[in-house]
Amino acid sequence: MKASPSTDFDSTAMITGVYREQTDDEHKKTWGQFFTSPQIASFMASLLAPPRRREVRVLDAGAGTGVLGLAAAERLIAEHGVHVHLVAVEKEPGALAALRESAAAARRRLGASSIDVEIVADDFLDLDQPRLGSVPLAAFDYAIANPPYFKVSPTDVRGGDAPNVYARFMEVAGRMLRDDGDLCFIIPRSFAAGYYFRPFRRRFHNMMRLDHVHLFESRRDAFHEDGVLQENIVVVYRRSRRAKATVRITCSTGDRDLDKRVAHDVPRGRVLSAVDPNGVLYLPAGVRDLRVMDVFSSWNDSLSTYGLDVSTGPVVPFRAEEFLRSEGSKTTVPMLWLQHVLPGRVEWPLAAGFRKPEYIERTAPEKLLVKNRTYVLLRRFSAKEDARRIVAAPYLGGSIRAPLLGLENHVNFIHRRNGELGESEVRGISAVLNSALFDTYFRISNGNTQVSATELRALPLPPPQVIETVGTHLKRGAAEDDAIAEVFGEV
Repeated sequence: MKASPSTDFDSTAMITGVYREQTDDEHKKTWGQFFTSPQIASFMASLLAPPRRREVRVLDAGAGTGVLGLAAAERLIAEHGVHVHLVAVEKEPGALAALRESAAAARRRLGASSIDVEIVADDFLDLDQPRLGSVPLAAFDYAIANPPYFKVSPTDVRGGDAPNVYARFMEVAGRMLRDDGDLCFIIPRSFAAGYYFRPFRRRFHNMMRLDHVHLFESRRDAFHEDGVLQENIVVVYRRSRRAKATVRITCSTGDRDLDKRVAHDVPRGRVLSAVDPNGVLYLPAGVRDLRVMDVFSSWNDSLSTYGLDVSTGPVVPFRAEEFLRSEGSKTTVPMLWLQHVLPGRVEWPLAAGFRKPEYIERTAPEKLLVKNRTYVLLRRFSAKEDARRIVAAPYLGGSIRAPLLGLENHVNFIHRRNGELGESEVRGISAVLNSALFDTYFRISNGNTQVSATELRALPLPPPQVIETVGTHLKRGAAEDDAIAEVFGEV
């Protein structure tokens, strides 16, 4: 008789809830902990392919309280009647105690004939060796995980060279799978396009085949109980080099509408180009996204072909604190922060409620100040309240009366390498970057909350005359969205 997965899954969720309440935010940050909701755990377990043998081995790397590994085990037992050997790896002491409690509850209800749980109290990246507990490597049928998220030093050689620990977990877990084994992880999207993940992407996609990606439209809802602002995705990879024509992409707002998710199959070459040296993953959420990709693929220009470059504001506040001032004087110049950059305009100074110093001494080191010229200013980070990922504004040289400006390092600025931007040009670039069209493309090709200078340099742009036309409409008083619609029409 097949077991029901619901009862014990509920008990695991309750154990997780107790542990979460006992864990403060600083502890979670130290360990890179973000807890998987029961809804997401159940959904991820449903994505695993049917087993190909009666005895299956499941790996939960960075298991926490066991929500994911036990959800996978119980679904496999309930739907296919197999025996599951679950290996759950966890190091953090509090989570380890909760994991043991969850595992004991599962064993009591399901019985030894259905499940055995092997708990390995160690750092997962230290276990990339010939054996993991009692299970040989390359012997797992499934790897399921919500790995920790934190940056890793380049000098740490464990698990590859990815800049974040979650990608190293992916790489090690992939090596532990049998041929045709499935890997299902919920992870930040940053690996899909991030510049420093390029070597990882090349190695991983040489070993693993991407079959399914689930997108969460909201950056808050997937881990809403932990208050996380993060672009998260669920990925399903198979340890296989056999070709498959399409990648399934599904989408929901968060974890509470997974039953209403939309799905479409995208040609594999549209998701991961075999000739792209950077191995960027493009993740279109629907037919319109594919049309937007077609528009951008027809453009051959970039900031470089315009003769432009992008730099990051040179003022790092805590390092330049001695030069920052809250009041202006004859010896100061304006200091612009991320908050001064609004869609389509720069607003300085801000109202009295703004508590950061809006001036910097002219005696600050020369490298901290930029000439008061015409720039496109961009926020390097998008905030919760930002409707679009890229927030850009034209700054016309001299519009704030001062010879120099201070730009904080959460602001990027586009400038001409040899000369100065014109008004139509700077207004046009700002408008196209702020547009819904560019926002859609940026979401397809980049899941970061950051907008880095490297990514802006690589962004396809329309021909310069198109930029000038948009800028001309704006100079005549048109609103940004109206000017974009006039030039680009509907996509």
